[in-house]
Amino acid sequence: MIRINLIPEPERKEVKGGGEIFVGICVLVALFAAIAAIHILQAKKIDEVNGKIARAEKRIKALEAVKKKVDDFKAKNAELNRRIEIIGVLEKNRTGPLYVMDALSRAMPNKAWIDEFTEKGGQTKLVGIADNEFTVADFMQALQSSPYFVGVELGVIKKTELRKLDLRTFVINTRLDYAGGAGKQNKEQELKAPGQDTGRKKAVTQ
Repeated sequence: MIRINLIPEPERKEVKGGGEIFVGICVLVALFAAIAAIHILQAKKIDEVNGKIARAEKRIKALEAVKKKVDDFKAKNAELNRRIEIIGVLEKNRTGPLYVMDALSRAMPNKAWIDEFTEKGGQTKLVGIADNEFTVADFMQALQSSPYFVGVELGVIKKTELRKLDLRTFVINTRLDYAGGAGKQNKEQELKAPGQDTGRKKAVTQ
């Protein structure tokens, strides 16, 4: 079969270029479609991230509310503890000296007495007179067995004469602990009391 090409040469070339334009258009459409798909995916991810951020902010606000309650509780607890400490100090200051004086009178031997009782800077000085060194030793031992007297030490002991009697002047240094079992009787001290009297009698005899 004989085919006759009736299209002029320039027009035939134009028809062939139309296919390339179509391919270009398809590429552009595909490119735009890919860009649109990427944009949609990114928008979806952005929405997910924004959702996570919103949930995190909501969680933070909830935690801040819990933290505020905890801080309020800690503040109230600290205030309560402070008041309890104040009450304890007031109670100690109210009853402590009474128990200290009672313990001192219990520890005092029959043949000894206190002329001076001073307390300064937590340190206490007892100045007194006894009939001999053994009575002073018994007195110090009794003080050491009391929870109200801490670190009992003999400062000075020397001979003195009073109304023609050979006596001993002594200075005992100690520290008072007003909270040392306040309100409780020192049973051990009471049990030792008869023995201490016996010891003093022996010392006097000697």
